[in-house]
Amino acid sequence: MLFSGQGKVFAAQRDANGNALAFRYLGNVSQLSVALATETAEHKESTSGNRLIDGRLTTQKSATTTMVLDEFTAENLALALFGLSATLAPDAVTDEAFPAALVAGDFVRLAQQKVSNVAIVDSAGAPVSLVEGTNYRIESADHGSIEILDPAALTQPFKADYDYAGGTNVAMFTQATPIRWLRFEGLNTAESNSPVLVELYRVSLDPVADLALLNDEYGQLSLTGSALYDAAKADDADLGAFGRIVLI
Repeated sequence: MLFSGQGKVFAAQRDANGNALAFRYLGNVSQLSVALATETAEHKESTSGNRLIDGRLTTQKSATTTMVLDEFTAENLALALFGLSATLAPDAVTDEAFPAALVAGDFVRLAQQKVSNVAIVDSAGAPVSLVEGTNYRIESADHGSIEILDPAALTQPFKADYDYAGGTNVAMFTQATPIRWLRFEGLNTAESNSPVLVELYRVSLDPVADLALLNDEYGQLSLTGSALYDAAKADDADLGAFGRIVLI
């Protein structure tokens, strides 16, 4: 039988007994591979004068997987960054202080993004409003950045009031190493799209090694991981202790 694969990749967290919880579709995965390896110790005889190898002992078995995710969803980023996807609700900010001693050409980062109704004042006893287009300009409302054009003789630090829209936040390295059950619901396109199922029960994923942020082509999330031994399935000959391939 020849093989050329396509299909969908799913990931699930595991319960305390090692069973899969709800699976999440990872979107288009353009590459998926599994690599098996062994480490061995060789024995040499010491009687012939030639030190010939007369024994080979397997000391370790391992399995690794590599997958390339094409879709930059919040959930996929959380998986790649060891983070947690959190929804930010719309709200308003009052008197957010800018850094002190700003000069013309400086840029200021607001604490929130997708801002609107921005109003900036100085710190005088009777606050003076800065004039947009004269004292400052909004560099990017989406990113929440302000450029200082002319601080004049106004009293610093400046303070901003604004509204902001909701969004989704993914922080880096805020979660433990993700352990996932991976499931490939594949089609063998070389054999009339006959179905193939591949499961890896306990994959410890590594963080994304190279998150390219400036691209001339479509960006990707390349993830690698180790398929770990699952003692709960070791006694089941049909499941095996690492994973299985089912030709349907």
